[in-house]
Amino acid sequence: MKRSPDGVLGVVLLVTLGVAGCSGRGAREDLPESADRGVPRAASPARETPASGAPASGTRSLPAYRVIGGGADVARASALAAALGLEEDRARGGAALLLTADGAIRYLDRARFQRVPTRKADAPAPGFRDERGFATSAGDDALDFDALAALRLLPEPDAAARAWAALDAAGLSMGSDIGVGHSLLEAIDAEGRYVARTELDTQVSFRDELEGLRLIGPGAKVRVTFDAEGAVTHLIYARREIERGEDVAIVPASEAPALCAAALGDGAMPAAEPELVYYAPPLSREVRRILPHYVCSARRSVAGEIVDVRKRIVPAVIDAPRAEISVRVDGATALAQASVTGGTAPYTYRWVSSARSLDALESAGEGGEGGPSVKVSGVSGLRGETDTLSLYVTDADGLVATAARPLSLGRAAAGLDAARPPLPPPVDDGRAAVGAEWVGLCGGLDHSAANVDGLLRSFREGGIEPRFNWGDQRAWEVDFKDPSLGGQDASFADSVDLTFYTGHATGMGFTFCSAMNDRLLHFSEAHWGNSNLEWLVVAACGPLQDDGGAWRYRWSGAFDGLHLLLGYATESFDDTTEGSLFARTLLDDASPTPVRQAWVTTAIEVQPDDEVIYAVMGAYGPGWTVPNYDDHFWGKGPVGPDLTGAARIGFWRISGPT
Repeated sequence: MKRSPDGVLGVVLLVTLGVAGCSGRGAREDLPESADRGVPRAASPARETPASGAPASGTRSLPAYRVIGGGADVARASALAAALGLEEDRARGGAALLLTADGAIRYLDRARFQRVPTRKADAPAPGFRDERGFATSAGDDALDFDALAALRLLPEPDAAARAWAALDAAGLSMGSDIGVGHSLLEAIDAEGRYVARTELDTQVSFRDELEGLRLIGPGAKVRVTFDAEGAVTHLIYARREIERGEDVAIVPASEAPALCAAALGDGAMPAAEPELVYYAPPLSREVRRILPHYVCSARRSVAGEIVDVRKRIVPAVIDAPRAEISVRVDGATALAQASVTGGTAPYTYRWVSSARSLDALESAGEGGEGGPSVKVSGVSGLRGETDTLSLYVTDADGLVATAARPLSLGRAAAGLDAARPPLPPPVDDGRAAVGAEWVGLCGGLDHSAANVDGLLRSFREGGIEPRFNWGDQRAWEVDFKDPSLGGQDASFADSVDLTFYTGHATGMGFTFCSAMNDRLLHFSEAHWGNSNLEWLVVAACGPLQDDGGAWRYRWSGAFDGLHLLLGYATESFDDTTEGSLFARTLLDDASPTPVRQAWVTTAIEVQPDDEVIYAVMGAYGPGWTVPNYDDHFWGKGPVGPDLTGAARIGFWRISGPT
C-alpha cells in the first residue's frame, strides 16, 4: 500500500556516533561526519517485494531480479522537473534537469550547490597570475561568518516529504528506506582551532532492499539535495525497473571469506565479515539481471601503518565469469588472447596497459571497447619495460571478470631505474597538464588500471595530454615528496596542474608497492603547489578522514600553493569509472563544472552507498577569502590565485555522504 507524504513526516531520527574511518579507529572523538548527523528511516510506497529478513548464513541460492525497464523516460523526467520546480528554474536561466542516454536523471545547480555565504574583501596575494602566467580571478570572496551562523536548513522531515512527493508524482520508484545527510563545512584558523562548523544543505537518499539484503550500486541511486532556501541544488535518479526471477546458486557465507581473500590479494587482512548484497551496476552498462554480490573489506600493513584498503564488490553467484589471458611475444610485439568461462554471453572486453595508452592497443574481434584478442606493440621510450596487460570482461548480467599478465617487450629491464625511464624536464608550452600514479594489482586492486586509463582517455579527448602515468612498481612515493626531503615532486606530482592518485591511504598518507624510496608518503613529507600543482585527487580510503579532527593538523603543511586536496573521509570502493566521470564532468564544454563539484558529484554517483564520505580541503586567504572554492580546470572557468606563506590564514574542509 502506498504511504502518503504525511507518513514521512513522522519518522524517528536515528543518530549514529561514529563510522569507522580509514585508520581503523572506531567512534571518533569529534562530532560525527555529516552522514551520521541524523538519519530518518521510513518505509516508502515504492517497495515491490516485502522484506522477509536477511537470508540464513547457510543459504546456497537467492532469486535473481530480471531487468524489465531501463531507467526513466522523457515523460517521467519532465514530471519530476515540474514537481520540484526545476522547469521554472530553467526558464530563469538556471541549470536544466537532464535525462541522459542511459536513462538516468541528473541535475546540478552549479551556482547554488554547496554555496557558502560570502562578502567582498581584499584580494589575496600573490595577485592575478599563476606561476606559469595563466590568468586567475581576483579571489576576493570571503566567508561571511555572520550569514553562515544564521543559516537555517530545510528541516529533515520536510525535505524527505518533498522528495518523496515529487518522485511519487512522477511515477518513479524510490526504495524502502530514507536517509538524510548534509554537506558539512568546517573552517579552522592557522593553529587548527575551529572557527566554524556548519551544515550547508539537506540531502535525501532513498535506499532499498531485496530479499532482506541491501540493494547498492550506481544503478540504485536516488537522491535529492535542497539548500537552505528549499531549492533543489543536486539530483541523481538512477534505477532500473526489476522483477523477481529464478533462483541462482550462490557462494554460502561460510565460503565468502575465502572468496574475498582471493579478490583482495596477498597480504590483505580481513577487516569485517563479507556482507551479502544485491549490486546494481551503472545504468550505462546494459544488464539482464541484478544478482547477489559480496562486499569485501580488508586492511594492509604498509611501512608500519595499518591501512584500510578500498573495498571490493565481488559476484556471489557460483557461475560468475572467469577470465584468463594467453600471450605470445615476438620481440617488441605481443598477441594476447582472452578466454572466458562461466557467466552469461554475450561478453564485452576491455584491455588496459600499465605502460601504454589504449591508443597503442589494436583490438580485434567484436563487442564493447575491444575484442577477445589484442595486439600490443612496443612504443618509443618504453622498450625494456615490463608492462602489465589487464583484461576486463563484462557478461550480460554486468558481472565483471578480470585477468592480468606481465609483458616484457624488447630488452629486459635491469633494476628499478630501467623500469621507468626519466621524464624530460617540464615544458611550459602554455597548456595545462595532468598526470597519474596508482596502486593496482600489487595492492589487490583490480580496477585501478582501468580507473586511471578512463581518466587519461577523457583528458586526451579534451585536448590535454597526460605527462606521466605510473602504476604498481612504477608508482613511487618519491614522486610526491618534496625535494628538500629527498623527493622529486617538482618533476612529477608537482610538475602538472592536476595529479590523480588511486590506491590505498590512511589519514597519515597514501601508499605504494615500490620501495622508491619508501612505501608511504607521509603528510609531513608533502609540500605541493610550490612548483605547479593546483589540484590533487587521492581516490583511496582517505586521506581526509576526521579522526577527532586530525585532518586539520595533518594536511595543512601540504598546501604551499596547492588549491584543493580531494579525496574521501572513510573507506571507499575500488571502481573503474571514477576517473573518467570526474574528467568528463570537469571538461564538459557545454557546462564545465568546478573542480570541487566535479569530484563531489562523481563520488556520489560512483560510490555504491551513502556510507562513504567524500571530502575536499582548501586554504583561506587574508580576510578569510576563499579564492579556490569554485576553481574550474584551466580554460573552463575562473581559477583563483595560489596561496602561499602568510597568505594562508586557515583551512576549510567540506564533506558529505555519497
